[in-house]
Amino acid sequence: MEVQVAETGPCSRSLQITIPSDKVQDHLEEMYKSASQQVQVKGFRPGKVPRAMIEKLHGDSIRAEAKEQLLNRYFGEACRENEIQPVGRIKIDNVEALEVKANEQLAFTAQLDIKPSFEIPSAKDIEIPAFENEANDDDIANALKEIAHQKRKIQPTEDAVEDGDFVKCDYSFHEGDSEVHTRNGVQLNTRIPINGVEQAVYAEALIGAKAGDAREMAIKFPDNFEKEDVRGKDGTVKVAVHEVLRVSPPPVDDELAKGMEFETLDKMKDDLRVRIGSEKQRLGKQRQEEAALEFLSNAADIPLPPSLIEEQEQASLNAFSQRMQQEGTPEEEIQKKLDESKEAAHEDAERRVKLFFLVEAVADQQELSVAEADVQVELANIADANSSPEQQVTPEQVYQHLQSENRLGELQLALLERKVRDFLRENGKTVDKTDS
Repeated sequence: MEVQVAETGPCSRSLQITIPSDKVQDHLEEMYKSASQQVQVKGFRPGKVPRAMIEKLHGDSIRAEAKEQLLNRYFGEACRENEIQPVGRIKIDNVEALEVKANEQLAFTAQLDIKPSFEIPSAKDIEIPAFENEANDDDIANALKEIAHQKRKIQPTEDAVEDGDFVKCDYSFHEGDSEVHTRNGVQLNTRIPINGVEQAVYAEALIGAKAGDAREMAIKFPDNFEKEDVRGKDGTVKVAVHEVLRVSPPPVDDELAKGMEFETLDKMKDDLRVRIGSEKQRLGKQRQEEAALEFLSNAADIPLPPSLIEEQEQASLNAFSQRMQQEGTPEEEIQKKLDESKEAAHEDAERRVKLFFLVEAVADQQELSVAEADVQVELANIADANSSPEQQVTPEQVYQHLQSENRLGELQLALLERKVRDFLRENGKTVDKTDS
């Protein structure tokens, strides 16, 4: 076998491979010999079918299979002999036109990407930001305010109407001194004007009113008004305010806590303190890990294999497309959104591919690895997370599912990344350089 390696990019190589004619012939002979034992032709015993008949009946399929086997075998040998580690997609130039012929050499060119070569500084003692890992009083107060905001309701108030308020009222339409139409028991909002009344005029008339007040505002009767004879004419609307309503949060008290299934407000505060503290720790640790990874990323010049980026980008766009299809988005809209998302998907693909090689580099430098015990613990965790009182999921079932989906390697990578992130955080040098 003859191999010529050409560098076509920082992470790209071109391999020109020539398989000698005798190797091609030997492989073909083996293929025909195997076929003769399997082919069944009426009138011939197994293994006694003439070669010419086998070629006539199955020659094309035998040569096609021989081509695939020869390409795979000698491409693999060429990579091993030249210490090449392919990553991503492998492309054979004009593969459809390649033919396997008796007593002739087979030459082909493979385009591939390789694992990048780069150096990173020590993964120890990287500066990482300090963070506050406990909930403070402001955190609790803000959380309670948000809970109350989520529980807000429309309720009566004795205050004057403010922007955004509602009013219960009766109102009537007038042209000159004549009453044209009346609507009773209506609820209005200061931000949604009566059709035909200008927004500024409408808001000015209502804001400041109280229950029992009467207000008046100018209107130009719209073209779809109930009474045809006044359409397009100027008139007035007279409003009798009966009640002012406001969207207001409930008081932050024991009643609010009971509505959230706590006995008292103090117990709800205690729960919030634990949960907010836990979330602050999670986010703080995540910021530390990202800071360490960003430092390593900036310090290392990592050439990225184009085919890996393309694969990641396409996988992201395909997943986005499937989600939109499941939501019933029209095909034209899907294509438009995909086109708009390509740049962001490409940038995200570059980030993920770079992270992959960074994680691998730190793991190699610090001799971090994923043991079988780590995998078993994670399988048990996944099983617990997906179990319920009605149905228990076992680690074995999780393993079988991941294996059927060809995702065990994905699990291994996720565990390795977690180990690397933990290492960077636990061995980083904490400095107070960011707000918590």
